[in-house]
Amino acid sequence: MKSTQSYYHTRIIIFLSLLCLCACGGGGGTGGGSIPSTIVTPPPAPPALPPIVFDTAEFRENYSLDQMKAGVAYSNGASGNGIVVAVIDSGVTVVPELVGQLHADSTNVSALGNPSDVGDFNGHGTAMASIIAALQDHDTNNDPNNMHGVAFNSKILAINATTAATCTSFSNCTFLHSDIAAGYDYARTHGAKVINESLGSNNLSSLALQQAVERAVNDDIVIVVPAGNIDAGDPAGTGDAVQRSAEVALASWANGQIIIAGSVDSNDVISGFSYKAGAAARNFYLMAGGQSITTPNGSPGTGSTYFLISGTSASTAQISGAVALLREAFPSLSANETADLLFTTATDLGAPGVDDIYGRGLLNLQGAFTAQGNTVIAGTGFGSGAQIGTGGGSSSLMIAGGAFGADMPFSSSFNDIMVLDKYDRSFSLDLTQSVYTGQAALSLEGFLDGGTQHRQQAFSLSDRANMKLAWRSDDQFEDINKGYFNLQSDRDKTVSDLRMLLSFQIDDDRSAKVSSGMSIAEMLEDYRPDDFMTPNKHGFESLVSPNNNRAVAYKTMVGKNTAYQVAFSNNNIKYDPLLFAQNIRVRNSLLLNRFSHQATDQLSLVFDIGMLQEQGSVLGSVSRGAMEIGRGARTAFVGGRVDFKISNSIELFARASYGITDVEASFSGILGNISTLKSHSYLIGLKKSALFLNNDQFSLTFSQPLLLSGGNASISKVLSRDYVNDVYNMSLERLSLTPTGRERDIEISYGVGNLYGRSVRLNVLHQINPGHSQNIPDATTFLLRLGSVF
Repeated sequence: MKSTQSYYHTRIIIFLSLLCLCACGGGGGTGGGSIPSTIVTPPPAPPALPPIVFDTAEFRENYSLDQMKAGVAYSNGASGNGIVVAVIDSGVTVVPELVGQLHADSTNVSALGNPSDVGDFNGHGTAMASIIAALQDHDTNNDPNNMHGVAFNSKILAINATTAATCTSFSNCTFLHSDIAAGYDYARTHGAKVINESLGSNNLSSLALQQAVERAVNDDIVIVVPAGNIDAGDPAGTGDAVQRSAEVALASWANGQIIIAGSVDSNDVISGFSYKAGAAARNFYLMAGGQSITTPNGSPGTGSTYFLISGTSASTAQISGAVALLREAFPSLSANETADLLFTTATDLGAPGVDDIYGRGLLNLQGAFTAQGNTVIAGTGFGSGAQIGTGGGSSSLMIAGGAFGADMPFSSSFNDIMVLDKYDRSFSLDLTQSVYTGQAALSLEGFLDGGTQHRQQAFSLSDRANMKLAWRSDDQFEDINKGYFNLQSDRDKTVSDLRMLLSFQIDDDRSAKVSSGMSIAEMLEDYRPDDFMTPNKHGFESLVSPNNNRAVAYKTMVGKNTAYQVAFSNNNIKYDPLLFAQNIRVRNSLLLNRFSHQATDQLSLVFDIGMLQEQGSVLGSVSRGAMEIGRGARTAFVGGRVDFKISNSIELFARASYGITDVEASFSGILGNISTLKSHSYLIGLKKSALFLNNDQFSLTFSQPLLLSGGNASISKVLSRDYVNDVYNMSLERLSLTPTGRERDIEISYGVGNLYGRSVRLNVLHQINPGHSQNIPDATTFLLRLGSVF
């Protein structure tokens, strides 16, 4: 067996670029780099309401607002507007912070009271109402203690459940179970979405009260009650579990929509006075700030404007305000879903998971305002109901490239896509951040790491059979030499990007080829991949990556000067899941029929007709989720090649290809009605050998890489949603899928095969509209390479 070995060890002598050449390709403004470390999509927001300026002295006065991340709700326009919060307590005094905040139907339900006695008898009810709904007035009264409520645009349905005779001071106020029960019934019949009952005792609720609470539960109302406060002199063990009055949340009929409130300080530590969750109530126990909370003073006959309140009753009011924010922002939420959302998005405190002290953890509105569970496309258009992500993230992505070019300009239409989470809440996703631009201007790093650092080995197996091996090596000649041509152990054999071609001459008229890791163009035309700086960008064969490609070809003469050749290739590319945070697999198959005719000694003609089948890509672009162009595509194409020898040393050559593509409709994307796509490419050039030396070659080429020249699609989007009637206002827009520009490449190449034991090649490449993008500047690149030949 005869063997010939050549080694090309590249050393870069000159590199000059008139453009910053990098992997991202630049331009377009449609997303990140060509290969992200991960795809990160910011948490989606609810449908846009005007954002509320919230970072004021009022906001900072209540540490709990920042602690619960209420700013996220305010940034999304939520303030409790339109939500009625019932406060069953000692009444409410209309202090300046509550002017206009009381519902017109506020009343007194005590059997011994007067319905018109709404005013506060001891200040406790006013404090609760203020924590929930005190006005956001931006410190207009210049009071350093000014504050605002959690849901400052909600309305308070004040339900006074006591009398002056039974409520003589802040610490001495008695409420009959029958009056509290009447308060629940009044709240549910007067439009309350939340009931704040900051009352409690270590006695079980009476049957009548339990039944009133159950009626409120059945009317889809969220109920918040305090865990209880430890008083001085209480025996040891008091507070190890919630007080008995809060155990109503454990009833089978409570449906998970009764929240028990515990208190934490500003450092997220449970307050010393707060009852703990306990084993029985841990799943219904939620923490919020309840220690030293500033509130207006509603106690009659006092001169103080504000005072500090501590207790789980204050935590109860904080959570009631948070419920109001959620029920305004997401009107479709049921009471059960609202409570569940607050429970499941709470910040874990104490022992990992739900525990007997902190229960579910700390109230977290940022989590509650983020999509939960699987997200699906909203509306009634293309892809509606299809899952596209989990939680606040999205599995949707678009990797630009192929005939679509580098920047996918139509992808800007993916900037506002409505999705639904597991609670059927609407969120807006900006998917343009998940568009990854393809390589546009030349990436020298990728080019030099590819074909220019390779070795090849040719074997003559017999008179009719030949084998060629090529592979990419690192900079150390010794490592590859040991791995393939010395008797070393397997662990020392290191090689990558192996390409293999086995040729067999069956007889004088027939031949066959088998290849691995090699493109069809390289297999059939036997060109070196690093002769030019823009190799393998022309024709539909360029869409089939040589990586993991397997191909066979058979050629037979059908006349004296005419040959027929058929080739088939198949590859299976699996993207690294660490790059795109999901498994992406692309399978491509290409069938090529080639007719070659030697018209004269100077003129040869080639005609190609073939079929490309893509699974997981469309004309070389990969897309998934809501951005999916199609599940795959089938392209029928034709091509031609002309080679004309003007003389023994001068040759003109030209190539052209044209194809039409049918796209397989996506089940998950919001693009639909995709037309037949049309694509083409061309190349013309001149080659001159022995220009200055006997073994030199000069070439000049002008080319256009494969370009999508025609095609459009419709995109369906939700413009708005009527939550009450669950009706979507849809739009249908027709988009052009063609790139904004047309790349044209002009390349000059000059090489000398052996100059004093060195190979020399100089390439000059000028790219107009790289990546078929008008947004990417033209690029000019010079490359000089030296290699050893022996």
